[in-house]
Amino acid sequence: MITMSSFKYAGLIISIIISLISCTHNKNYPTVFQPELAKAEAMMYRYPDSALHILQGIQPDIPSENEQYATWALLMTQAQYKNQIEQSDSLINIAYSYFTKHDNAQRKALALYYKGILRHESHHAEDALSFYLEAATEIEKTNDYQLGFLINSEVGLMYLYRKLNDYAMEYFEKAHHNAELSDNQTYIAFSFIYIARAFSQKKQYNKAIEYYEKAIKIGQVNNYPTILASAMNETSFLFLKTGENKKALQYAKDCIKIKKTDQRIFSLGDTYRYLKMYDSAYFYLNQACLSPNIHTARSAYQALYYISQEEKDYKKAVEYSNKLWFYQDSIGKTDRNKALIEMQEKYDQQKIINENNLSQIKKDRIIRNVLIALIILSFIIAITNYLYQRKIVSQKQEISEKEEKIRYFTMKIHENETLINRNKMRIEELTIQMEGSLEIKEQWKEQNKIRQEIQQQNETLKLENNNLQNHISNYAQSLKEKSKELEAMEHLSKENQYLHKREAFLCNQLIKQTELFNKLKTTKYIDNKLWQEIKEKIDLLFDNYTKRLCHQIPSLTDGDIQICCLIKLRFSNGDIANMLAISPTSVSKRKLRLKERIVQEIGSLGENQSLDLWLMEY
Repeated sequence: MITMSSFKYAGLIISIIISLISCTHNKNYPTVFQPELAKAEAMMYRYPDSALHILQGIQPDIPSENEQYATWALLMTQAQYKNQIEQSDSLINIAYSYFTKHDNAQRKALALYYKGILRHESHHAEDALSFYLEAATEIEKTNDYQLGFLINSEVGLMYLYRKLNDYAMEYFEKAHHNAELSDNQTYIAFSFIYIARAFSQKKQYNKAIEYYEKAIKIGQVNNYPTILASAMNETSFLFLKTGENKKALQYAKDCIKIKKTDQRIFSLGDTYRYLKMYDSAYFYLNQACLSPNIHTARSAYQALYYISQEEKDYKKAVEYSNKLWFYQDSIGKTDRNKALIEMQEKYDQQKIINENNLSQIKKDRIIRNVLIALIILSFIIAITNYLYQRKIVSQKQEISEKEEKIRYFTMKIHENETLINRNKMRIEELTIQMEGSLEIKEQWKEQNKIRQEIQQQNETLKLENNNLQNHISNYAQSLKEKSKELEAMEHLSKENQYLHKREAFLCNQLIKQTELFNKLKTTKYIDNKLWQEIKEKIDLLFDNYTKRLCHQIPSLTDGDIQICCLIKLRFSNGDIANMLAISPTSVSKRKLRLKERIVQEIGSLGENQSLDLWLMEY
């Protein structure tokens, strides 16, 4: 008699047989695959070479839709990167395609991170940043603090490179928090270095040194020579900034003792140059010149060129200058080659698109051949479409004419606004000059006349702008939407106005923040040495200002050039009189003689221009 338990045993045996058969015939899910992946992942951070060896031994032959295959592709990408093996994006694309569709935050973050790395290595920085930011969002959902450190560090470094210091600091602090939670001393030390770099770029040097010292302490306690040397090398540069020259030199020497590299040899030589210990500087900089790294060699020759200039050894200076230009040209060629590679990649991508388009065209031709029976109907549709298109073309032509007029009016408005803003700056300058010229009635009248003419011109321009804006409004009412091209033109025009104002503001701030400006404000008499320094600084800030003046107006005397320099620095007549130890009346007379010389050479200063305005804008 067959009992119920017999049926249960029979069912169990059949289930086992079916499972064994399915495992035998389905090669997509080998039982040994998952443990090997886990083993490779466990040793990835500490022993990436061993992890790579394990992954290379798996070589799965399974579809990309399978989770284990996607995991293998992801870990293989990670292992190859950690072992500095060049790779394409084929494996990471498999992992990225799978994990972005599934709910596994750690795997998704890892795939996004390495997708960003490979895009960054192929010079697509904006794409890389987008992947990093998405990875940073995903990693917050996990407890993988080591990966969290790596992702946030990459985002911070990209922001730091773009000089977005506050954004960089935010992500470096997140990286440090993850490093602390991971209890990885190497990551903690590097997080201190990254934060120090952000403070350094913000010119908070003491704060930067504080964080570098924390990294150095970790390097010393745990015997991390790479971290120790890197932090000391960067701290040495900051000590020079803060005037702690002995510490700077000691740290630069210690870096060489830990590990001698071309960059550190250059840093030590440049430190000696900064301290004017030229014999030692020559010794190390000449070694750095032999570096295969063209950037290091270029910097070394530049430093040697500066030393030769300081020592007035012009023969050597010329020699080093030639070498400097040679390496500068090599760097330029390298950058151009990178640009060519990017162009080639874009060309290849466009080529693929064109091939796909050609394939689609062939398919369309086949379809048209099948539909020959519908030619008559198509002909009727074509005629109807032709008539409709003619109507559309007529409407487009009308719209195009209106848009062209709007475009012209818009450009004219922005040209007028630029001139108005420029005139406002002129009026401000003239007002300041008039306050310092109250004692010289003739000069004050001339300046007041010019100011009134400029104000009148501004009123005329504003009236013209109002009329033009009315024309634009009338034309725009008949258009459904404003042309994108016009919006782009408006944006560019506003951006140009902003940049023009920003340039003027920054130049004025740069002058006021220089040590030379402060020195002039406190100096009672300017000697020849200081005059030379003034000329050099002005030529540096304003594109060879004095040289261009002398070239265009050869009749200018040294005294004329001095007056031009002080006017360029926006000093009033009273300030100039104090600096030259003469009366304000004498300053005005010298300005009149200077104006006569300039007018004799160039004919006229221009409409609504005084001597001071002309020299300030020159």
